Amino acid sequence: MKIASVFTAERGSIIVESAFIFSFLSILTVAIIEYGSWLALKSQVERVNYSIASVIRERGQLYGQREAFSDKDVKEIYELAKSLTLHRYDSQLCVRVEAIHFSPSSHKTIINQQKLDYGSGLCHSLSIPALKNKSQFSPFSTRSRWLPLYQVSLILPAPKGALNKLLQGVDLLPEYVSAHTILLVR
Repeated sequence: MKIASVFTAERGSIIVESAFIFSFLSILTVAIIEYGSWLALKSQVERVNYSIASVIRERGQLYGQREAFSDKDVKEIYELAKSLTLHRYDSQLCVRVEAIHFSPSSHKTIINQQKLDYGSGLCHSLSIPALKNKSQFSPFSTRSRWLPLYQVSLILPAPKGALNKLLQGVDLLPEYVSAHTILLVR
């Protein structure tokens, strides 16, 4: 008789229900905070990538009219990215600079293609969209040549938190944060 009354008694049901509700709300709150921190990092990566792209866009003034990149140029861009991220991701940061140059004829033919990485191994392990598939974005200039195209990619691993594995498991949070910018030189 006493066992049956334990299951039917209403005293204490509020405590049990509130324990379930507060647990669920706590998990939901932590998930929202982690997703918000990922969005904040994504915004920062996009801003830094745009700043780096602006430096590359001004190649005429900064690199003495050289259209091709050197390893030293990409290292300087990497150091700039580290500085713009306030050195919080120094060992994990990856920068990739790609360039395609076209023949001086009226037919669009790729004569030189560069892909230079600097930083962590994320550039090698991730599939970054290839620049040569975007060659249709290169305009024919008034100097009767196809303008070279450049692509800058900045990649960081996603922040790790309490629910990171859960959010990645349901494809709500990628394993890395990246930004890619295709640009023309001014």
